[in-house]
Amino acid sequence: MINFEFIESPDLDIIAPFKYFQNQIYIGRTVGDLWVDDKDLFPSHIFLEVIGSDLLIHPQKDVEHYLLNGKRASSIRKLKVNDAITIGKTTFKILSFSETMSETKQEILDRKLDKLILEESLRIPIIENLTKLMEP
Repeated sequence: MINFEFIESPDLDIIAPFKYFQNQIYIGRTVGDLWVDDKDLFPSHIFLEVIGSDLLIHPQKDVEHYLLNGKRASSIRKLKVNDAITIGKTTFKILSFSETMSETKQEILDRKLDKLILEESLRIPIIENLTKLMEP
């Protein structure tokens, strides 16, 4: 999970907090998970990644630099809560982050089925009846 807030940008529609429940986020002008209408950004400008207890920022191809707490940076860096990152004319602040454990679709389905069984859900007989109706 990566939780951050845009505090300044020519794109007034993004001045807000954002929370992504994933370990990787691409931010750019026209490519990625979050698009920012800032003419000074590349289509894919930066990549944020949570690995264990670290949040890393990766500048993308052709990005010469970004500002980290007002200081010029041009390579991969570790970020901390309250760090301010400026890309183009856009600034955002890190509010929190933690590694999000990923599950396969099968694991999610198994967990949901286990929950239904444990709760002795009334849906199970209905599902069984529907399954029988669909049999040839």
